[in-house]
Amino acid sequence: MKMRVLFLLVTLVLSACGGGGSESSTPTASPQLPTSDESTNDANTASSSPPSSPSTEPNSETADQNTDNDIADTQNISTSPVVDIRLPGDVVRKGSVITIDSVIEGSTEGLSFAWAQISGPTVPLTGADSASLTVTLPSASSINNESYTFSLTVTDSTGMSTYTETSIESVNAMTEQQASALMQQATLGATYAEIQSASGMSESEWLDQQIALAPTLHTPLLENYPDRDNPSHINRIDAWWKASLNAPDQLRQRVAFALSEIFVISDANTALRGEPEGMVAYYDMLLKHAFGNFRSLLESVTLSPAMGVYLSHLGNEKANAELNIRPDENYAREVMQLFTIGLNELNLDGSVKLDANGNTIPTYSQAEIAGFAKVFTGWTFAYSARWDRPSRNYTLPMHAFTDYHSMEEKSLLGGEIIPKNIGPHESMQLALDNLFAHNNVAPFISKQLIQRLVKSNPTQAYIARVATIFNDNGEGVKGDLGAVIKAILLDEEARKYSSVQLHSGKIKEPILVKLHLWRVLNARSELNRYYTWNLNTAYGQGPLLSPSVFNFFRPDHTPNELQTLGLVAPELQIATDSNMISTINGHYGDLVWRMAERKTTLNPNTIYMYAQADIEMLTNNGLPPLLDYYDLVYFAGSMSDATRTALVDLDSYFVNRDASLRVAQLLYMISLSPDFNYQN
Repeated sequence: MKMRVLFLLVTLVLSACGGGGSESSTPTASPQLPTSDESTNDANTASSSPPSSPSTEPNSETADQNTDNDIADTQNISTSPVVDIRLPGDVVRKGSVITIDSVIEGSTEGLSFAWAQISGPTVPLTGADSASLTVTLPSASSINNESYTFSLTVTDSTGMSTYTETSIESVNAMTEQQASALMQQATLGATYAEIQSASGMSESEWLDQQIALAPTLHTPLLENYPDRDNPSHINRIDAWWKASLNAPDQLRQRVAFALSEIFVISDANTALRGEPEGMVAYYDMLLKHAFGNFRSLLESVTLSPAMGVYLSHLGNEKANAELNIRPDENYAREVMQLFTIGLNELNLDGSVKLDANGNTIPTYSQAEIAGFAKVFTGWTFAYSARWDRPSRNYTLPMHAFTDYHSMEEKSLLGGEIIPKNIGPHESMQLALDNLFAHNNVAPFISKQLIQRLVKSNPTQAYIARVATIFNDNGEGVKGDLGAVIKAILLDEEARKYSSVQLHSGKIKEPILVKLHLWRVLNARSELNRYYTWNLNTAYGQGPLLSPSVFNFFRPDHTPNELQTLGLVAPELQIATDSNMISTINGHYGDLVWRMAERKTTLNPNTIYMYAQADIEMLTNNGLPPLLDYYDLVYFAGSMSDATRTALVDLDSYFVNRDASLRVAQLLYMISLSPDFNYQN
């Protein structure tokens, strides 16, 4: 009522002043076209100028009479309905049915309603002539949000009307199958509870939620070996299992594992074998930088004492001809070849650049190797008493001793030169900036991260899209790894909403297959120890256990069977006969021999699988629902008819045995199935 009185008073003031113009806004009052007499009167009211001041003031009696007439006139003025629109909530999901309500001030008697869609993909409207509009939004057909605009016109019995608009943006709502597919790429193996938690969210929402989680570091999980004063190598493996199996920040753990296969160090038969604290500190560094800036990650890797020992630039000295000392070139070479730019110049899409003669263009020469080798001189363990008395502290970044740093001129990429007499800290910053600025970094790193997370053979367009985000996250920042990871996982080649791809997916790494099974089956020991010996011989790999700086497999490895197709399958480089046999035996031991429900007593040191929920499902509901569940948690809906038939046939062989054995045999066959071992 206050709003209506205010409107009337404003109308009187404008009329007394001769009317006035204003810009149109939403909502807008729209009276019906008046008769010719009314039109004339209204026009005169809206546009007439105020009359000239009379020569004499009206007497008070006349003024009072005029005021009474004005009040009587206001009671006869019609006003348009006061209308607002109430949306169903802050987040509207694709594939849902929503109701948009009109909110009318005062009585709704005699009002008519007309809803219409103004923009966005055409959707069915129900109740377009009622106070509430029901809209059926289409299911997700892309990763992008969809925007819609709707209008409402409300008309009263006198013909006065109000027009207003409202806009909504619909976001994806992942099904359980879509959530499982995303989490196969973005976790170390999703449990059913994690899939359920993610379903109903959009892909972007889940990724943002994961990125926001604090890192689950491995150092707090590093324990001493029983009856020992210090941890050993197996204790760092134990810490890795504990974090990998139980950490809520699964995306970060998966990305750190991928980074560990690019920025490789290893304690397999190296001097680092006896430095579990240093190895865990290195892995924690990868976790901390997983969604940070690549330039910061590169510096932390360079100054890591574990990396310094592994690639021998810790303790690297300036040249001394008398003592026959020359700067070590190991890290200088690998930081270019493996960690930043690769061997040959690349286009943004990862394709190789060619010169006028059709030859590849090397990214660096011996001059640059020698220049960077000089940069990485004079660095040793933090807080060392002297250069020749290192502290051997593997958990803190290296410190510099200027006296042992080369002050000579240093040649970098692109003809850049660090002048003489530049100290170790400034030289380091200039050199890493020089590497980071190279055009190869974006496609070189982007492609490898795509291969580790999504697919072995990304299209050049996919690489270019991700590399573009690497170069600029949309806010002018280069090297934002959080933005890069989102770009990788939200790309159409990863989500596959509409495109049909001839070559998609990747072979699962053996250790990730084991992790997936262990996470779903809640693998654990009563003493909470995960002492898994000889992972690299049993599965061909393990955390920070690579046989060399070139990782367990190369990103361009092509098996003979794929050479004519021009395709790569990096993970198959470790699919040797001996590794395959060991892996098969390992799965059988886990899933059949060490299923807790098949034991009468448990060894407190042994890691067992727990499948009580599976056993109850099979017993109470039969085989089909159990296979549907397995299709979701292990295959993300990609279980083929052939695999399902094979599982049914297998179960028929054990149908008269106890349910725990039937489940164990089904899980063992799943672990061997091509569908499960291929992430698609």
